[in-house]
Amino acid sequence: MKDDLNEEFYSDIEEIVNKAMEQVSDRTGKYLHWDICEHQPHEDTCQKIIDNVPSSLSYENKFGQLPIHAAVACKASVGYVPLLAKEGFKHQVGGDNARGGLLIGNYLNVLQWLASQHFGYDDDDAVYLEVILKLRESKLLRKGDIKEQDLLFHACGLDSLLRFDFLVGWCPEGLKNHKIDGLPLIHAVVKKDEYDSIRPFYAFLKIALKYYPNDLGLLFQKDDEGLTACERAFEEFEDGEGQIMAFIGDLIPFDDPKLPILHHVAMHAPQYMDCFACRYPSASYFRDREGRTLNQATLASGQKDFTNTPMFFLQMSDEQVREIDPGSDLYPFMVAASGETCDISAVYTLLRRNPSLAHRNKPKRAKRKRKMK
Repeated sequence: MKDDLNEEFYSDIEEIVNKAMEQVSDRTGKYLHWDICEHQPHEDTCQKIIDNVPSSLSYENKFGQLPIHAAVACKASVGYVPLLAKEGFKHQVGGDNARGGLLIGNYLNVLQWLASQHFGYDDDDAVYLEVILKLRESKLLRKGDIKEQDLLFHACGLDSLLRFDFLVGWCPEGLKNHKIDGLPLIHAVVKKDEYDSIRPFYAFLKIALKYYPNDLGLLFQKDDEGLTACERAFEEFEDGEGQIMAFIGDLIPFDDPKLPILHHVAMHAPQYMDCFACRYPSASYFRDREGRTLNQATLASGQKDFTNTPMFFLQMSDEQVREIDPGSDLYPFMVAASGETCDISAVYTLLRRNPSLAHRNKPKRAKRKRKMK
């Protein structure tokens, strides 16, 4: 009817309608911000609201937050996040690269809130995990997000253990390879700025031991400066030794360790050997995955030299002096000679105990017979 109407009348009506639509959009946006948390309408009702007023998805409150931010901040409304993200993606809320608002945020974005949010109730973790699973099913959450959005770091905590375990199961290599501000993940977790930061450290070890048992849950992973996570934890926490050893003992029982933990200490953190050895005496009889005894692992670590620790070499038994290291296939005196800095005094001491080893051919290992397929 535009061509048949008075121009002034048409302009007035158009202005009134536009203002009305703006008011409808703003009021609907406010509803999506606050009312759905309190009233919790059926999802079909929310779908119809969005279908009629899609601009409401882009409504920002005084803090610059979208409805999807309000939804993730409340346990009663977090279940609407998949719908808001799906519709937001369709209507390009936040732009082409915002994925329906999931990647928008000031301090944390929506995905990071989903990974870390908790309110102190037992079912918080399960409720938020369900939303994460729905987003993955709809392909709005992708494996690459785990690294790009630092989700393992944000999810690492006892209050979000289900989410952390799920994300680690999807991307187990992230425990070892992901970095936060240049630090390996376990180091970053130790330094996590929380009121009780030892709890995320415990959560990390608990899950990491499932995926990296041979690496002791990455407890001895080193940063670029050569500092192990164990060392960092001992330095970071006020009662480092007591708290950390209690947690480690809960995950690797003192009376039944089943893992050659002292081998790792000898190799990577020998300064704590007394601290660990008095709690894990039975682990001294273990062999590591290369078949090394604790004595062989200690020698191979290069942490012992004759000048500073002569008794280590002098107290070796005759059997230890002539036993070949299964990891390197060398006699002990050869191991002492093959390090980055050859310890001549140690080589001399060990070889003097059994000079014939210098002329003896190493025993050949029996070849394994191939099994017929």
